[in-house]
Amino acid sequence: SFLELCVSADISKEALLELIENEIAVPVSGAQPAHWQFHLSCVGQVKKAVRLNRDLDINWADLNILLNLLSEIELLKNENGRLKRHLLRFFC
Repeated sequence: SFLELCVSADISKEALLELIENEIAVPVSGAQPAHWQFHLSCVGQVKKAVRLNRDLDINWADLNILLNLLSEIELLKNENGRLKRHLLRFFC
């Protein structure tokens, strides 16, 4: 829920509303903050956003772009590793 996400990510309600505005945290159900529900993976995303904001002073609006880039890098690393393992089968 909205409040549980605030508590688990140690973030204020106002900051979480900003993350929702910037599509970093996206409710999967509910019409109002009191009824919003979030996917479990959203907790990690919000915690990462809070750390980046705090440690690197990156504003909330720019965090969405940064988080998308980090996610893309992770996907590319995984794909690269999978392709390397596939190639090793031909050379061993």
